[in-house]
Amino acid sequence: MSRGNLTYPFSAVMGEITAKRALMCLLADDRLNGVLIKGPSGTAKSVLVRSMTALTDRSIVDLPAGTGDEDIFGGIDFERAVKDGSSVMKGGILSRADGNILCIDNINLLDPRTLNSIMGSLSSGTVKIEREGISAEYPCSASVVATMDPLERDLPESVADRFDICVSMTVETDAVKRGDVVASVLDFDRDPESFARRFVGDDAEIRHKIECARSLIPSIKVTRRDIQDIVTICTKMNAVGHRGDLACARVARALCALDGRDRITADDIRDASVMCLLHRRKPKLKSKTKGDASVTSDDVPDAEISDDDMDISNTEIAKLTKMSADEGLDVQKEVERVEAMQPETSADMTQTQQDDPDPDTSDTDDAAIPDVDVLTMVLDEVRNDLAEIDRIESIRLNSVVGHIPRGVNSSNRNGRASGFRIPEGRTSDPALGATIRAAAPYQKTRRSNGLSITIVPDDIRENIRTKQSSCSFLFAVDVSGSLVNTGALDEAIKGVRAMLEDGYVRRDRVALLTFGQNIINLAVPFTRNVENVFESLRRTVTGGSTPLGEALLTINKYMTNYVRKNPDEKCFIILITDAEADRPVVEGYEPWAELKRIAAIMKIPNTEWILIDNGKKYRRINYAKRLADIMSARYLVLDDLTGRFDEKE
Repeated sequence: MSRGNLTYPFSAVMGEITAKRALMCLLADDRLNGVLIKGPSGTAKSVLVRSMTALTDRSIVDLPAGTGDEDIFGGIDFERAVKDGSSVMKGGILSRADGNILCIDNINLLDPRTLNSIMGSLSSGTVKIEREGISAEYPCSASVVATMDPLERDLPESVADRFDICVSMTVETDAVKRGDVVASVLDFDRDPESFARRFVGDDAEIRHKIECARSLIPSIKVTRRDIQDIVTICTKMNAVGHRGDLACARVARALCALDGRDRITADDIRDASVMCLLHRRKPKLKSKTKGDASVTSDDVPDAEISDDDMDISNTEIAKLTKMSADEGLDVQKEVERVEAMQPETSADMTQTQQDDPDPDTSDTDDAAIPDVDVLTMVLDEVRNDLAEIDRIESIRLNSVVGHIPRGVNSSNRNGRASGFRIPEGRTSDPALGATIRAAAPYQKTRRSNGLSITIVPDDIRENIRTKQSSCSFLFAVDVSGSLVNTGALDEAIKGVRAMLEDGYVRRDRVALLTFGQNIINLAVPFTRNVENVFESLRRTVTGGSTPLGEALLTINKYMTNYVRKNPDEKCFIILITDAEADRPVVEGYEPWAELKRIAAIMKIPNTEWILIDNGKKYRRINYAKRLADIMSARYLVLDDLTGRFDEKE
């Protein structure tokens, strides 16, 4: 957000303490490999990034969406090529980013091939160009800050892992704070200069803190104890690879320096772990226990972690030490000492603890490993912080329906040009820039015929275009009495609202069908006005029996007709129910037996089913899971999406 040359002040951005600290760490330590900021549209991600200009002398270089490889990496100099036929390289955006901050908005929307090349160049510090008769390279040492909306598209894990830090920005829900945000932005719009002056002192104080941290970082030692704590947390959080461990060590050191301290604390390690592990955790593999119950290690209460679980091998410590040798992490001497330890070491350690009863005040790396209870407490805090972020993000629509491909190749001239290719035969959509680049080196040897540039058929390239696809979402919500009594219906309505607020895209259509009170009600036919769905949910009449079979038949008829009229739409039916039908379509039939037959014949073209179970967590028969299996539907539990159950009922 800017008005003229003025950007919105860094300290004026309300809340988002973690995101601000992450950016401050990046400015304080040039060895950090970038910050990735995730969040829905409208959460001030780009505003916060551009406000960094007040905190550093470096410039922010933008990489606009839709930029071609030639503009990003550099390529042939057109003017020189046309003038004298020479193939001379002209630098691109990455050459301008050298020594500065590269800002990549909507990084997840970039072409994966281009994205991997960008991140590889930034990691190596060198951009190499091999194209159109040019073979060249130039240095590129830049700090990178990227933003993304996870609702649009996932970021490849290999790319996300290259960012040392990943933070999540969320929509403010408190009415008072939302009002403060609006008032602040309106003040900035009315008089940007006066508004900016109010925060000059605060931004100057933050800048001074960053400069002090830069000078302090080289003197801060990451001890063996610190590394063992970090490795333990990364292992428990199932972070794959060693980048997470090393990133935690770097960020903990930067956080320590920003606070003006010379010794890393447990709080530094906790905060660094939350920043560095959000995007690196992998699902834990399930293991079978007695009774064939599937459990993971997350099912075990944290308080039951044993001493053996906290032990980290010397090999793990040595690996991390080897990786960080170039940073001067002062642990090599300690690792050699540990590897050479004899059986009597435990007695020596006891004596050391007696000589120095407070290891946290020791200036050496020989400080005793802290109590398991202390480390368990830090691990609990990290797990809880990450779980809270997951809880906020999990209710988003893409977490429910899975990845929705938004960009599809266009067969005509509609859509955005995303690249070029050599055409097969004639083309009606030539890529002008790529065609000129292909022809430029040969102009000196071609007859001009009075033209500024001569193009032959072999030079012609055509555009590759992609267009935005649209989707339709039908929410079918069980509003029967059994769910009203348990409070599950309120959670279901909140879930629908949250999914629509976070996941609604203007091109998409939404519809709402409710069933209960012996009534199936198509409350809102497909519309792009999401407010109609919100209002209808608010006025929903609840209670009565569960006519689930009749509801499925209604859905089948309505959606079959809709798909026939909209063959290009990708459709999703999100069915929220406990599937405990108690009212058959045909009088005298057993409801569940009838429901199974109805579910088996549901064949709606180009449509995916998602069943969200909002029944009791512990019940003898899970009808919802059985129904999902019959319908080949994706099965989710509302409890997992909303975090409603904290303990057994």
